[in-house]
Amino acid sequence: MQRHLRMASGAKRVTHPFSWHLRRWFQTGQAYLYLLPAFVILGVFAYAPSIFVFYMSLFKWNFLNHARQPFVGLGNYDFLLHDPNFWQSLQVTILYVVISVPLTLFVSLFLALILMSGIRARAFWRLAIFTPFITPLVATTTIWYWMFDNYHGLFNGILRVFHLRPVDWLGDPHWALFSIILYTTWKAAGFSTVLFMAGLTNVDPSLAEAARVDGANPFQVFRYITWPLLLPITLVVMLLGTIEAFKMFQPVFLFVGVQGGPNNAARTLGLYLFSEAFSNNSHAGLGAAVSVIIFLLVLTVSAAQLLLTRRDSSAAY
Repeated sequence: MQRHLRMASGAKRVTHPFSWHLRRWFQTGQAYLYLLPAFVILGVFAYAPSIFVFYMSLFKWNFLNHARQPFVGLGNYDFLLHDPNFWQSLQVTILYVVISVPLTLFVSLFLALILMSGIRARAFWRLAIFTPFITPLVATTTIWYWMFDNYHGLFNGILRVFHLRPVDWLGDPHWALFSIILYTTWKAAGFSTVLFMAGLTNVDPSLAEAARVDGANPFQVFRYITWPLLLPITLVVMLLGTIEAFKMFQPVFLFVGVQGGPNNAARTLGLYLFSEAFSNNSHAGLGAAVSVIIFLLVLTVSAAQLLLTRRDSSAAY
């Protein structure tokens, strides 16, 4: 009798299915409850303004007169399609994206490879490369504005040493945009370099050693081993760079003003949006339409980059 009682007391307790589901539902609900403040903040400060911008793009919005906002439907988008200034700004933005994103990627990867090659004082150089990224934008643009100066600037001083003709870096339509690209590459390269260095630390050194034993040269090691393993980091750098490039506004505004320099040579979509939405209050809805177009462009380009990178990654493996 006592034996049966011990067996009964040591038997595994059976849980009712309903109580198990109830406990699991409670745990899941508790987790979502912890995430609720973050969801509320995102909804109020990110998603709701984005939806409202699309709503604004359907009206002839005026910041100074909220009582009367004429509904124009797709009229703002139709105006943009027939506005030569919009197409010029789009062309400048695409040119900026096509040049700045690959250039920043190449410079960052090159610097990361050098820093990971056993260079002396690596901590110092890593800090020196990352410092421009965390330095306030106003401070760095002020320094570079002096460097671009026609008479006392650093770049023209170097040209004079070699008896070359000085360049009007920000006043020449042929040089204004490329000067800004030079600055933004210098400022953004530090962050991308740190990302690539983090990716390189996860690359197994034994793979490269095995390839060298088999007779692979440094370029082949990079091409067939290092580069495929860095594709996820490369995708992150490209996506972040593309998003920032399409939103480019502050450096252009600080260097060449709201008009985008001579002949609007450096007027990006961000600068065009600012001039339409805030310089002319009756076109706030037009500025909202430009924001929607920028969002669609970023979404399209980012999706294309993601698909191409995944295809290349699959082919590499």
